[in-house]
Amino acid sequence: MTPGDRSGRRHERSGRGPAGRSAPPPGPRRPQRPGSDRRPGEGGGRRPDAGNRRDDRRRPAGAGPATLTARPARGTVAGGRPRPAPARPARPQAARPRPDPGRSGLRRAGPGRRLKISLVCIGVVLALFAARLVQLQGLNWSQYRALAQQQMLPPQPISIPVVRGSITSSDGTVLAMTVQTDLVYADPAQIKQAQRPRVAAALAGPLGMPQPVIQALLDYPTSPQYVVLKRNVPAATGARITALQLRGIAETPSYSRTYPNGDLAANLIGFTNASGNGDATGAAGIEQEYNSLLAGRDGSEEVEMGPTQQPIPATETVVKQPVPGDSLRLSLNASIQWDAEQECAAEVKAAHARNCSVVVMNPHTGRILALAQYPTFSPSAPSSVAATADIPVQNVFQPGSTAKVITAAAAIERGGQTPMSTYTVPDQIVVHGFAFHDGEYHATAKFTIAGIIANSFNDGMVQVAQHVSPQIQYQYFKAFGIGEPTGLNLPGESPGLLPPPSQWWGDERYTLSFGQGVAVNAVQMASVYATIANGGVRVQPSVVAGTVSGNGTFTPAPAPRKTRVLEPKTASDLMQILQQVPFIDNKGGEPWGIIPGYSIAAKTGTAQVPAPGKKCLCQYGASYIGIAPASDPQLLVAVNVQDPTKGGYFGDEVAGPVFYQVAKFALQTLRIKPDDAKRPRLTLMVP
Repeated sequence: MTPGDRSGRRHERSGRGPAGRSAPPPGPRRPQRPGSDRRPGEGGGRRPDAGNRRDDRRRPAGAGPATLTARPARGTVAGGRPRPAPARPARPQAARPRPDPGRSGLRRAGPGRRLKISLVCIGVVLALFAARLVQLQGLNWSQYRALAQQQMLPPQPISIPVVRGSITSSDGTVLAMTVQTDLVYADPAQIKQAQRPRVAAALAGPLGMPQPVIQALLDYPTSPQYVVLKRNVPAATGARITALQLRGIAETPSYSRTYPNGDLAANLIGFTNASGNGDATGAAGIEQEYNSLLAGRDGSEEVEMGPTQQPIPATETVVKQPVPGDSLRLSLNASIQWDAEQECAAEVKAAHARNCSVVVMNPHTGRILALAQYPTFSPSAPSSVAATADIPVQNVFQPGSTAKVITAAAAIERGGQTPMSTYTVPDQIVVHGFAFHDGEYHATAKFTIAGIIANSFNDGMVQVAQHVSPQIQYQYFKAFGIGEPTGLNLPGESPGLLPPPSQWWGDERYTLSFGQGVAVNAVQMASVYATIANGGVRVQPSVVAGTVSGNGTFTPAPAPRKTRVLEPKTASDLMQILQQVPFIDNKGGEPWGIIPGYSIAAKTGTAQVPAPGKKCLCQYGASYIGIAPASDPQLLVAVNVQDPTKGGYFGDEVAGPVFYQVAKFALQTLRIKPDDAKRPRLTLMVP
């Protein structure tokens, strides 16, 4: 028997296959475990799972499944010979696990490497923090500081209001002042519907409003929780309303402009409007022209606020100091102003006139003592802007015969004439094809220039004007201030209308000689006669005497500008001529220039003007300007009444009575002593 045969028998006895592997058990195969590298059919006669469990317990962790090998049979072969030891099988190699398709192919790094990566990441984050801190605190610190302060400061600085300055007359009468008032408002949501009639009835008396009006405001408010019932309520009235303890009714303290003497000098003072921040802003007259001086400048305070909008103690505070408003002291005399307004109103009503204005002035200083008019308005509640016009400076009119002294002065100084130069004066005259006539019929006679002015002959002035050129005549009008601002610097002031000679047409140089074809305001004409009364020196009119600071210091206004217009001799001659006018008017039944004890120099004027919408000169302007005492002029009163329609239209009969009453009252108020001077004797008419 060959060794191969013996081997075959061993195989048969042992029951193993040729390769030493157990035959696979009958039946279906068990599924292969994941990760195992054992192929089906491998292994001995033991159950694959049992052998694997034992081998797993003996194998070190991580080793692959062991390969089962056949153990050599014990005993001897036939013939008693020992069976040769079989070759020792080689140690099986652990099979490398196959990658699982469901798992990632990355392996976990070692601990050292992971620590290094973590430290690098932490370092990068810390570097970013450090860079951001450098940016915030080193580069952009000022910007963020400003933002922080802005968040802590209130949206608007806390206003520190100042009280608007007052306006007083020269004798201390308060014409305008600022007082504390209350704004009364309601929260309709807090007032039940059934209680509203009772609340309205309780408020009607203190507010001076009808109950239905108050209830309508409560029932139909401007917003569900707020409606203003009345503004500028006196503080005392506000206290009365507070004492009523009405639910839903409250007051807000405020300041308002008040005028203690009502409409006294309203045309000059003007009025104010409430601005967006509640401050009063001048809208006309002195209030507007001197608004910045009167208003001052509000201060402000900026404090750091907490989340509840309460100031944070011991924090930085930015305070802008307020600048108090100054007060104005005017040159007006309140008593004379009041009397002039009363006389104006009486004449407008008596003559059914459109308006009346009165200017009272000191001819030596140019200070205006009264600037009155009628109609006037209430500065606390003006009805319209048109009603607030300052008639003496804004309205213009044709001066009529009061302008004759200008052309006469030019003829005396530049035309070779004297007050005694004689002219034949007919009732009507034709010059260069233009016909002229006087206001009243008179026989042809010879009159001196003094007589022509005293009797107010237009036909005579037309002849006098021929002795001066148009340019000279124009220059004298300009020198007296016609066509120029008066210097009062009041809003809306008109400079008048005085066209240059190049624009004159036809008979204009002749109509100018008796005050037609030119337009002036009342202050301009008053200044013309003040210049004559002041010896030919024109003093620029003024109405502001000075300012009073918040601490009570009075600062006089700058001295007004002075300009010589006439030679002293010419001014004196004209003053003597003007003293003849009251005497002549008195003979004609108009004694308005006769004030016992005082010498009066005066001139009347009547201008014919076109009527609106009509082709006729059928409206009139009446003027009367007088100076007292004539021997030592201290007072000038200029009166103008426009469009009188009842009781005549001549200057002496319409404006004369106003002059008489105002001049008499002013002389007494100013305590000007009578001069008892006699009228100078002049030749007015030549046989």
